[in-house]
Formats: sequence, C-alpha cells, structure tokens
Amino acid sequence: MSERKPLIWIVDDSPTEGAITRRSLGASYDFEYFEDGSIVVEKLTTSRAQPDLMILDWVMPGMAGDEVCRFLRSHEPTKDLPIIITTASRVETEDVVFGLQSGADDYVARPFAAEELRARVNAALRSRELADTSKRERRRMAAVNRLAQALLRATEVRSILDTLAFVLVGSLCDGCGVLLLPGQSEEAAVARHRTDAGDAIAAITAITDPCVHAFADADAACKALPPVYASYITRFGLSGLAILALPESSPLQGVLTLTRDATSEPFDTDDIATIETCIEYCSLAIQNAMRFEAERVSRAQLDAVLQTLPVGILVTDARGRLTLVNATAAGMFPGITAANDLASVFALAGWSTLEGMPIDAHAWPGGRADARAQMMIHAPGEVPRTVAVSTVPLLGTSGTVTVIEDVSAERAVAIERDRIARFQEEMVAIVGHDLRSPLGAFIAGTDLLHDIANDFPTLSPVVSRLRSSGHRMTKIVEQLVDVTHARLGKGIPMDLRETSLRTVLESVIAEAALANPKTGFELVAPDDVVGLWDPDRMAQVVANLTNNAAHYGRPNSPVLVTLLVDDATASILVKNLVRDKPMPPELLRVLFDPFQRGRADGRNLGGLGLGLYIVREIVHAHGGTIDVTSDAEATTFRVRLPRKRTRTDR
Repeated sequence: MSERKPLIWIVDDSPTEGAITRRSLGASYDFEYFEDGSIVVEKLTTSRAQPDLMILDWVMPGMAGDEVCRFLRSHEPTKDLPIIITTASRVETEDVVFGLQSGADDYVARPFAAEELRARVNAALRSRELADTSKRERRRMAAVNRLAQALLRATEVRSILDTLAFVLVGSLCDGCGVLLLPGQSEEAAVARHRTDAGDAIAAITAITDPCVHAFADADAACKALPPVYASYITRFGLSGLAILALPESSPLQGVLTLTRDATSEPFDTDDIATIETCIEYCSLAIQNAMRFEAERVSRAQLDAVLQTLPVGILVTDARGRLTLVNATAAGMFPGITAANDLASVFALAGWSTLEGMPIDAHAWPGGRADARAQMMIHAPGEVPRTVAVSTVPLLGTSGTVTVIEDVSAERAVAIERDRIARFQEEMVAIVGHDLRSPLGAFIAGTDLLHDIANDFPTLSPVVSRLRSSGHRMTKIVEQLVDVTHARLGKGIPMDLRETSLRTVLESVIAEAALANPKTGFELVAPDDVVGLWDPDRMAQVVANLTNNAAHYGRPNSPVLVTLLVDDATASILVKNLVRDKPMPPELLRVLFDPFQRGRADGRNLGGLGLGLYIVREIVHAHGGTIDVTSDAEATTFRVRLPRKRTRTDR
C-alpha cells in the first residue's frame, strides 16, 4: 500500500490565491479548498475528518482567519492542528504578533516564494509528526502503566483477562477479544469494544494463526478476510486487525483478537510491541494468580494438618482442674499424669526467659487467659528447649486452653530471618532515600523533553542534568554492591597487582584538589613503596578519607597526606585540623560501622554513612588495619598495609 500524502486544507476567499498556493506546494500533497472560514468550522464540528495542516487566509468575508484560529485552538480535536496564516494586507510586526497570538503556528506574507512556503509547510508537518509520535508513545506507556497497576489488584484469571481487555480498549485498540483454550484453567472468553457491548468482537474472536493486517478501506478488509468478519466491518469499518497468541511462557493457551475501526489508524510496529508487552504482563499475572490459587489450596491443606499436629494441649475447667492432657504434653512433662492443675504442671520443670532469667509461677502465662510468651523449658533429663506457651479462654466455659509448642527450630530460623530482613531493610532504605532525587530528576528531564520537543536549544541543559543524575545513581549502585559483598560475607572483590602507592596518592590528591578548590592538599612521601594491592580500591580508600577530611576539617586549612614505609608495613596517614571540637570517643567507636556519619550536625545529610565502612572493608581485604584518632588539634586516619604480600595470600 502506497504512503498516504499529507492532506492540506486551503481556506481562502480568492480562488486565484488558492490555486497559487496549491501550485506552489506541488504534487506532494492532497488538497481541499474552502472559500470561507465558517465552512471549515462547520465541517470540523460535524465530522471526525481533519487535515494534516491548514493554510488560512486572514482577511475573508464572514469569519476571518484569526477567528478561525481561536475557534480551532478552543476545540479539543483541533487544538494541535498546524495552521499557517497567509495575507497580503496585514504584514506589520504587530499583525504578525496578533496572528500568532490567535493560535497560528506560522505566518507567511503574500506574495511569497514557493520555496519558502514549501519549507514552512514541511517544517509544520514535521513538528506535527513529532508531536503525534510523542503523544502516541505517551499513550502506549500510559496503557502499560495502567495495566501494571490494575494487575496488582487482579487475583483471578478471569479478572486478569477483563483487566487486559479494558486497558487495551480505548488506548491501543477499539475492540479486544480474548479466547482461552481449556487446560490448566477453564475455557474462558472475554470481549470488549469501545462503543459496543462486546458481541461484535466476540463474533470474530477465534483460535487462528497470529497475524497483523492493515486495510485501506472496508472493501479491502472484506476482500482480505473471511465472511465471518463482514458484519463487524459493515458496522464499524476496519483499518487494522491483529491476532496475537499468548506467549509460550504462559501456562495458558489462547489468542487475542484486536481491531482498529475505520476512524482509527492501523496498528504500527510500536503498537504491536506495546500490546505484546501488555500480554506479557498479563501472562505473568496469570502465572501469579495460578500460583496464588495453588498456594491457597496448599494453605488450606496445611491448616487442616495443623489442626492435628502434635502440640502440647492442657485444658482446665472453671475451677482450674486439668481436664485434658494430650500425648505430646505428657511427653514434655514426665509425671504430668499426677498433676491436678496448671500450678502442678509448672512445678514439673524449670522455666526461664529467652535471656536465661528464671520465671516464677506468677509470670508464667499458663492458666492466665489471653497470655502468650516464649520461654525456655528445663525438664529433668531433657535438653533445654524454646517453647511458646499460650493460654486462651475456653469458649462457652470459664476454663482455659493452654498450648505448649516446641519452637526451638523456629526461633533459630527467626533469628536468621531477622538478620537477613535487617540487611534487606537497610538496602531498601538506601534505595528509597538516595535514588529518589536522581530518579526524580530523570523523570522531570524526560517530561521536559516531551513538553519542549520543538524548542531544540533548551534540550542541552536537560540532557546534561539527566547525565548527571545517571552518574549519581551509578555511584550509589557501586556502593550498594560493595556493601552487599561485605555484609554477606563474600568480601569486597580485589584485583591485586603490582602497585605504586605514591602514584595512587598523587593521582587521588590531584582529583581531590579539583573537587575541593578551597582546601589545600599536601603529600609527604619521601619513599615510594610497591606491593601487591588493588590500585583502584586503594584510590577509593584515599579519596574517601581525603574528601572526608576536606568536608569535616577546618575551612581553608590544609589536609596532610603522609606515606610512611618500614620493612613490614606501608602506612598512609590522612590528617586534617579540627573544625570546632574533636570527635567524641563514643563516635570514634562506631565511626566505621555502616550508616554512621562523622557528625550529626547537618553537614552531610545527603550521605549514606557507608563510605568509612567500605574503606574499612577494603583495608581488611588487603590484610591491613585502619584506625582514627581525634584531639583538640587534628583528626588523623591511619591505614596500615602489610608489605610482604603475594598473589597466593589473597
């Protein structure tokens, strides 16, 4: 099918001028001619058809060009229609300004050069095409986001399919039919249309080979498709038809039938790609829903099993006498058969808190309604165990039910789970706190690019800002990776090779001087030392220490970096003068712990408090040590690295 020519409406009360305009533009366009602005307004308000661009004469009897402009800009379907005003009588600067303020995109005075008019028309059409492309892309992304959010609330296969059809119709297609084959799920059919109850699209939804069609008109669609489509085409027209299968990764088999009616453009490749993304999301949601259902059934079965699990159960009547002791409880307390009440049960074993503090009978939850606690039980001849003791009222009586459950294994798991959860929470806190700003900048920059797509000179600073945010996110991710390696026990990875420490120090100090122009950096390194170290990691150590020194040290005072060497050790000292007072001992003790900062005085609220922790881990990975001292004069960090290291020592 040949590419469609842009349609231009020429609105001019002079047929001669209209013909000149048409001849000047040439055969690359299709034209419609109107002699009065009111005719244009009437056609636009009574028909969905509209041109790609309008060339509008200003001075006309009846409705003038500026009035037409103002109407088109206030009419939602035409508010973005490109308009070029032409006139031979109103060519002063104030006229041009008035015309543009009325809503015109461009202004061409007559007589005009044909080349100029073609150039302006092409520029306006390009601008419209870019705007339309941007609008379509935003619509596609909005559909994907809306579907993703809606699927979070859908937990059944049928509701997921309904959600998919609802989102696709009205944003990416006019009609959507979904047909599932019976298998892991029951057979299901969903049909939805923008203006119809869904019967029309349901009639053409069937299992068939995937395909994508575009049609010039209804006749072309009728000729290309089977007769079953005729009723739909007669009713709505058909410009596009897409039949897509559920992905192979889906546990279900089926197809989606999607239509674009005569009033819509055919599907393009980006539309199909977006729809396929939506189908992938739907497939994942179906998998999750089926998994959720399987888990629900499993939980129900598990609940049934839990009702018969061997836990210790003690039941008392209204007078506190034991009326029921199950076998598990009897196994926990030798001699329980002679016990008459819960106080006697308590006396059969020793009880203590999880921390080892003895528990007396008054603090024991057995026999006290709505009481629950975990504690240690020390039965004679048994290994101490952790048990959960719960007591609840026995419904319908004044008695109680006490359940004693051995949770030793669960407690061990809980301790490990809490440790892992704490680490995960720390990571989430990092991401939530420190990626918010750069991601916000990224989104703001992207929105701005869309809003000012025609104002190219302003793009450069936005792009720069996006790049800057990207760098920030990269640094944060690098820190997260280092912390993850360190916290999970793998250690920060090292690439040990022959390294000159003085060379590393000189390079880092040069960079620090550029980043902190008000701080002087002095390097004292009378002797160089070469050993097996990771030069990049050592540069990371020194950079962190020097930047901290510049940040927390006395303003406009030098930072002294010293390299000391002896037979066994290479030492790096980073010293800065104290700004106001030395760091207190309680801070020095935790300074290298994660999420600690030099001072809680607001100077480094944007930092993570991970820098010194990573420094310590890097130094430890090299087999070295790091310490810090702080007095009334200066704060000094000292890194000690063993010199006699070989590659086999790693």
